[in-house]
Amino acid sequence: MICPLSLAHFFALGAFQIFTLLIFINPPLSPLPLLIFLALCIAAPFFPQFSFFLPITSKGKKDGRGVALTFDDGPDPATTPALLELLARHGAKATFFVTGVRAERYPELIRAILDGGHSIGNHSFNHSPFLMLKGSGTLRREVASAQEVLKGFGVIPLAFRPPVGITSSRLWRVLLEQGMFCVNFSLRACDRGNRRTKGLARKLLAKVRPGDIVLLHDISPREGDVPYLLGEFEAFLNGVNAKGLEILPLAQLIGKEVMQDASGADPHAAKLFYDGLAATYDAEQFGSGVSLSRTTECRLFEAQVPILFSGCDRVLEIGAGTGIFTVQIARNCREVVAADISRNMLDLLEQKAQKEGIENIRTVQGDAEKMELHGPFSLACAFSALEYLTDLPGFVKKIAAELEPGGAVYFITARTSFFRFFTQIGNAMRQGLWLKSHSRRQIEKMLKDAGFEKISISSHLLKCGINGGMLLEVTARKPLGDAGRREK
Repeated sequence: MICPLSLAHFFALGAFQIFTLLIFINPPLSPLPLLIFLALCIAAPFFPQFSFFLPITSKGKKDGRGVALTFDDGPDPATTPALLELLARHGAKATFFVTGVRAERYPELIRAILDGGHSIGNHSFNHSPFLMLKGSGTLRREVASAQEVLKGFGVIPLAFRPPVGITSSRLWRVLLEQGMFCVNFSLRACDRGNRRTKGLARKLLAKVRPGDIVLLHDISPREGDVPYLLGEFEAFLNGVNAKGLEILPLAQLIGKEVMQDASGADPHAAKLFYDGLAATYDAEQFGSGVSLSRTTECRLFEAQVPILFSGCDRVLEIGAGTGIFTVQIARNCREVVAADISRNMLDLLEQKAQKEGIENIRTVQGDAEKMELHGPFSLACAFSALEYLTDLPGFVKKIAAELEPGGAVYFITARTSFFRFFTQIGNAMRQGLWLKSHSRRQIEKMLKDAGFEKISISSHLLKCGINGGMLLEVTARKPLGDAGRREK
């Protein structure tokens, strides 16, 4: 469920609570927190790096020497061809945040950008500087219309840069619906859309640092002096090299793809998140605050391997990700079908399997609730993946139909609890999704409704007087008497 929870919501809640308190303590001061919140709402959109209304990517990794170039407002026949030649001479790759109207008008320039190995970002359709002051319907049309135009070139941008870098409280939901994220910048020369290009390179070089996302413009200068503008661009490129910095593609700098192939693309907030997280996923799972949950899952899984997995024929794993559990499962059964919404995650799984010499894993990319599962399976399992499903009772029935008689389900999922609620809030702020947790009673009912028996449910992790655990470990079996009839 899309849930674009942001800092603004917590500031609003805090302001209202302080307001209520001050009514009883000092009534004349009570409007102050609300006025401060209102001032923040007015000012925040004009700070391109302030993730107030939504997460904003405005800087890349600082641990290297990389800098990313981004060009807004184009393409423009007066500047784009020469700019592409300049970038090619320097071996530099850039991201062009183009408008839909100009992409429609100059299709040959979009193709030239892509042919040059550069990436394309969405900069709205008409580039209205007041876009963020307009309603959600207008904002949605502006983003979607530009996406539709660019899809005609065989690509779908994942990165959106709002006109003038201004955001609003309505933007994040629109981007989540399109499977996109917001990218602004950390360095600009205040050129006002190439209206003030004098000394552009000098201004940028005085401030450029590793990890910077540099904002430039791919449109003709007001005075029409394109050679001067290109000279400033070249001076900046030379200066970056002289400082020991390196021009990197934006995707490499921020660790997220900014554009994908249009064939078979399906906008999905979870897919976008995990595609971007894939490269660092394993390190995060075992080297950050979530490691307690993941290591608990691993311990529970290891205990079940000889009981449930050993000697299995075909095993279905939902939400296999990078294969944290998949490789071990594959060592204990004839075949694993590993399904996940993220192709990037599955690519890493396949690399692990190849390194281990394991050949009995088949990966399937897509939404598990919509895809054909192609059973029968002797076991279906999932590890902290079912929380993303919109209709878990319906999915459990779908799984039951794909299991052979006597087949089992084994999954570990979020348990509704006091502590879990706070992790759900944190996830909503990070991913824009509200991950569903369930009670023991809910899980038991949906399994019984799907025809399972021998149901075992136990709770784990941070069990105490006010919290009955954050994880549910669940096993159940399909009756042997069922002849394997499938409920389609």
